[in-house]
Amino acid sequence: MGRKPDPEVRPAILEQAEHLIHLRGYHATSMDDIARACKTTKANLFHHFGSKEELVLAVLDWKSDLYRQGRVQPLCEQGDPVKAVDRMFEEAGRFYGGNGCKAGCFVANMASEMADVNEHFRLRVSRFFKDWADGMADCLKRAQKAGLFGPTLQPQAAAEAIVSLYEGAILLARARRDPSIFRRVGRVARSVLEQHQNNRRIKTMGPKTPCGC
Repeated sequence: MGRKPDPEVRPAILEQAEHLIHLRGYHATSMDDIARACKTTKANLFHHFGSKEELVLAVLDWKSDLYRQGRVQPLCEQGDPVKAVDRMFEEAGRFYGGNGCKAGCFVANMASEMADVNEHFRLRVSRFFKDWADGMADCLKRAQKAGLFGPTLQPQAAAEAIVSLYEGAILLARARRDPSIFRRVGRVARSVLEQHQNNRRIKTMGPKTPCGC
């Protein structure tokens, strides 16, 4: 029997693979490139992952988990969807401004490059964006039920609009190298909710309802 893959090595491989593919794209990054970045051999990569596709799908899953743990859940704990959306765009402006608005969103990059040529990738990125929008819609439904928003709010449509504005802002900021786009687009995203707000405010809706990525 062959030796079992070391679970402590996998995260390092995923991190290096994500970094290279985020900068270069899927097709322009080879297993040899990833092996060199990991300071290991290609044979060792195949010991942990059966193929390049398997490795990059694992990167997508890992990246999605990081987003949920590090960026989605902390925003949800605010309880106010309008403030959560505001903060989401503010943090994006700081993050992308700090790296020169380069690379863009890893998951969106995978969607753009691979969704039309590989159904496994399409399904994986589709699930990521669906989970994000559905989580935000649940947050908005709870807020609506609690009285923060009036009956004119359509939670699912509003959530999908905000996700689209966020991802579009990343793309535009990347093309123009201009992080101020997040501030302007963030105001529009906020207005998607503000126009449906009731005058009566609520203190909290409870923790951990996904409001942003």
